[in-house]
Amino acid sequence: MDGSKKQSGDNARQVSIGKNLQNIRKKRGITQAALAKRLNITRAAVTTYETGRSHLTDSILIQLCGILQVSAGEILGLEKPAAVTLPRRWAKRLNIVEGLPDSIKKHILRALDDLIKANTRLSIFDDE
Repeated sequence: MDGSKKQSGDNARQVSIGKNLQNIRKKRGITQAALAKRLNITRAAVTTYETGRSHLTDSILIQLCGILQVSAGEILGLEKPAAVTLPRRWAKRLNIVEGLPDSIKKHILRALDDLIKANTRLSIFDDE
């Protein structure tokens, strides 16, 4: 394989890893700003990882696994993401909320966000 084909393949792989990272972060409800703070890097650096413009270092990858509670294989796309299972009481409530009109869902989510903000030190809502 010539150098340009290898470089193109590497770029595609980095973009794929970045998308995996972004999807996992969003599923965990963590903002780029909050993740950056926990990694002690800038939000712009998180963006470069998620867009595939920067390679994840071993150190950052290990930290991400701990913060996001996933394996390196999931971030790197070598393993399928583990299925998220909700406790039955949460699933039941979410199903009820999903059946409500959008205007009501909006109020419920806003109230839930306010309760979470009031009871946690996490900054999961920084980049909304």
